[in-house]
Amino acid sequence: MATKSSMTVCYLGQHAVFTLDEFLSAVDGTVSRSTRYTNLRNAVERGQARRLTRGLYASNMGAFRGRTPRVSLVAAKSAPDAVLAYHTALEAHGVAHSILRRVLFVSDRRVSVFSVDGYRFERVAPPKRLACLAGEPEQSQLVRSGDDLVLATTPERTLVDCLMRLDLAGGLEEGLRSVGGFPNMDSGRVAQYVRALGSPTAAARAGWLLELGRQMWHVPESDLGRLRAMTGRGPYRLSGSALSVDFVAGWRLYVPAGLPYEDWIRS
Repeated sequence: MATKSSMTVCYLGQHAVFTLDEFLSAVDGTVSRSTRYTNLRNAVERGQARRLTRGLYASNMGAFRGRTPRVSLVAAKSAPDAVLAYHTALEAHGVAHSILRRVLFVSDRRVSVFSVDGYRFERVAPPKRLACLAGEPEQSQLVRSGDDLVLATTPERTLVDCLMRLDLAGGLEEGLRSVGGFPNMDSGRVAQYVRALGSPTAAARAGWLLELGRQMWHVPESDLGRLRAMTGRGPYRLSGSALSVDFVAGWRLYVPAGLPYEDWIRS
């Protein structure tokens, strides 16, 4: 019969990143939870596992020894409802223009910022009106992270979220170059998400960007019309830091002047 220690070692050899609950549920079910926890604590003390943050661990055995854990998997397991978002969602979908060491996920649960091997993991609260999405098409989807599947915001939600928080998208240029990497964009779902958010600013920004990429994403006029109807009186701003701006009358939107937006989203 396998010993308690060997059962723990076997688990660590098969799981790169895991939560405490996952470990306690999977390992040594014939003994008490306190004994199982002691086995894990001893493994950490021996250097066979690492504690990343409260309730989250990484293996340091076998194929995982000395390796930085896959950051998308760490983020996905940081909370039971974690969804990769903003620039991290762009990376998960394979469209990010650059790779950042800031790893972002949305969750209703408060999670303290933590770092792993130079990567900073941050929880972002979901939009206040996200509860209005009940009954709407799903706004997250499974994407592959190595041998695992993790949840990330859909391309449509990612587009809107990044436009609303350019600081979490890596900045204006990085965000637009990355979003432009999506080969397909369902403008109808963009409009649905914007309506659920109830934000005229989101409508103006998303409509402006979809119009720029109209031919690339085959955006119908009907979806642009839906977004225009949500913009209200305005005016709105794409970025608050620009000293010189242009006014896009069709969207009542001020955008930083002189920037090659169409080139960015088609690069």
